[in-house]
Amino acid sequence: MLPLLKKEFNSFFTNPTACIVIGVFLLINGLFLWFFKDEFNILIAGFADLIPFFYLSPWMFMFLIPAITMKSFADEFSVGTIELLKTNPISDWQIVFSKFFASLLLFVSALVPTLFYVITIYNLANPIGNIDFGSIIGSYLGLFFLATSYISIGLFTSTLSKNQIVAFISAVFIIFLLYYGFEAISNSFNNNLNIKKIGINEHYKSISRGVIDTRDITYFLSLSAFFLIITKIRLSNDKNLKKTLIFCVFFIVMNIVNQYFYNRFDLTLDKRYTLSKTTKNIISNIKKPLIITVFLEGNISPEINKLQSETRQYLEELSDRNSKIKIKFASSNKIQERLIERGMTPSKITIEEDGKLSEIIFFPWVEVYYNSKSTNFSLLPNTVFLTQKDQLQKAFENLEFNFTNAINLVVQKSQKKIAVITGNGQLQDVYLYSFLSEISKKYKLAKFTLDSVATNPKQTLKELSRFDLAIIAKPTEKFTESEKFTLDQFIANGGRSLWMIDNVNADQDSLFNTGKTLAYPRDLNLTDLLFSYGVRVNYTIIKDLYASKISLATGKVGNQTQFQNLKWFYHPLANGNTNHPITKNIAPVRLKFANQIDTLKNNINKTPLLVSSKLTQKFGTPNFISLQSIRNNASENNYKSGVQIYAVLLEGNFNSAYKNRLKPFETGLLKESSINNKMVVVADGDIGKNQILNGEPYDLSTDKWTNEKFGNKDFLLNAIDYLLDDIGLITLRNKSLNIRFLDKQKAIKEMTFWQIINVALPITILLLFVVVFNLLRKFLMISD
Repeated sequence: MLPLLKKEFNSFFTNPTACIVIGVFLLINGLFLWFFKDEFNILIAGFADLIPFFYLSPWMFMFLIPAITMKSFADEFSVGTIELLKTNPISDWQIVFSKFFASLLLFVSALVPTLFYVITIYNLANPIGNIDFGSIIGSYLGLFFLATSYISIGLFTSTLSKNQIVAFISAVFIIFLLYYGFEAISNSFNNNLNIKKIGINEHYKSISRGVIDTRDITYFLSLSAFFLIITKIRLSNDKNLKKTLIFCVFFIVMNIVNQYFYNRFDLTLDKRYTLSKTTKNIISNIKKPLIITVFLEGNISPEINKLQSETRQYLEELSDRNSKIKIKFASSNKIQERLIERGMTPSKITIEEDGKLSEIIFFPWVEVYYNSKSTNFSLLPNTVFLTQKDQLQKAFENLEFNFTNAINLVVQKSQKKIAVITGNGQLQDVYLYSFLSEISKKYKLAKFTLDSVATNPKQTLKELSRFDLAIIAKPTEKFTESEKFTLDQFIANGGRSLWMIDNVNADQDSLFNTGKTLAYPRDLNLTDLLFSYGVRVNYTIIKDLYASKISLATGKVGNQTQFQNLKWFYHPLANGNTNHPITKNIAPVRLKFANQIDTLKNNINKTPLLVSSKLTQKFGTPNFISLQSIRNNASENNYKSGVQIYAVLLEGNFNSAYKNRLKPFETGLLKESSINNKMVVVADGDIGKNQILNGEPYDLSTDKWTNEKFGNKDFLLNAIDYLLDDIGLITLRNKSLNIRFLDKQKAIKEMTFWQIINVALPITILLLFVVVFNLLRKFLMISD
């Protein structure tokens, strides 16, 4: 067999056909990937990966491999050498395998020069070497298995006719049918006919992104083996169809069995195509068709096309796990007004083309529909603090969380209940509207007053215990012992809680009206309660040089008052804990006259969520705050108090503040500690207070005067989600993905050099190899 394999391989390079085929393959790849200004150009796309190459290759090999294999048997039949070949002491299988492996070896030879592409993106990556070798290796493996199928089909069609053109056309037709035909049929029926798994493309897509799945390997091996077997049957002139049917049934059964017993190996460095256990559990509850519509169809820009591709690949992972999940990508061009009416506001992205900057408006929205329930979300985080690259990075990282969260929202049968505590001078509804209206989309909300504790404490506690979480938003009046005990026992019985506490009274309205206000301690009678849980909210205000701005009148020009946005150190910008899902990827949070939190030693796990900068100053109370101080030049020497905690997460078994103490009233719900409970304490009551514009609530995320964007709403929403999350859903926000970019400036500067490397050099090496190969072959023949 080895001499025949050597003969077949040698014949490829003594015949110009193979050299032309490989040359065309390298030339077309080089032009599309590095020269032509289209969607496949790696330098224009700006990503350090070879996805365009692995997308183009199957279509190119659809024509190039049949061009190589068409003469394998057709030529033997045409000139009559097949009979001579059979007289040699070799079996039909050896003949088939020698031609198969010779073609496969030629295919591998054609891929070797494409390693220059890997070298290029390695050197142009930002930073150098920032590429995913695991994904690239997996993609090359995908091409290898794809080639085995194409070659086996090409060999089979070569036995059908003495005419090489007929063999070529037959191979192209069968390959096209198997690669794209079944997927096209499935798409035409909106994926209701799940027959695309019969096609090659469905299995190649998985491997080509770096995921090795035994189902895909079994498919390719089965397909190759089947066509090689019927090639051998044709070569043996065996007319018995029974054997062919038996092999068909065997391979079908093997693939069906493999659908239930399989392994997946995600070769990507960050395991981006591995679904979390939480996601798997949630989508396993889908029993009816769940429709996901992504309004991101079309060629928008390289960055958005990348997001589109990653989204499609992620959704295909979900659909593969549960066939009830139906995916649809739709254009927003004709329904933009309808989308805006449904709260789907457009986004814009700046693109550079031929040195000119332009903005594109698009709708990166997703709608999830299940069992008469629907929800929608944006794929792009909406914050001005991110560059476009950062925004894209966050979008990729949040893919799994956003989709899993939306699916869980429409699939879950019951909503958890939240009590908004009133009765102690808490913020009015109009000031909490922006925050609570968003919360109401996921949870059941109800106002709950503690006034009834005075007349019927047992019933009040019983009714409060039916809720899952309590929000205490900026109380201004003192809590009685009975009210405190009610909240304490709500927590002891497993209730979660979000505290937004101001221990200092600082009236901002008075400040703006008179230019001065007195800040003084506020006695809420909550110190001992929070102390028992492990925190203390102090009676000091934190001034921070890292602060937001307020708009002040600074003079007049004619009759027009001039306003200026100036930093106000009493409104600090709090940084989020980047290692916690509540605060990861959120913009800085704006606080107003925030207090400081001390954590105390006990058995409770404490995680700071919002902290100050290092340049802080403690402002003791009682004390006057004057707007005139904004004119004073701030010196870093006066801001040496260091990092302060504004918000903290408490987790663990909370002891009752009334443990071993006299109880204000008797109750059958009495517990002295809670198990695995959670609460968030924020030392600022205004963190959830939205502004009012023309009598209407204004978005909590934006300041109506300065138009600055803040992470207040995101922080509070994430905090609620985390506190009520019993399945680990919110932890998906901690997923980190590295979207690898090219160094665009370096790529443009060195463009000509890398174009020559990737177009001219591979073809030059091919020509040198052919020349050296033939010279060496002639030399060996003369020597013999």
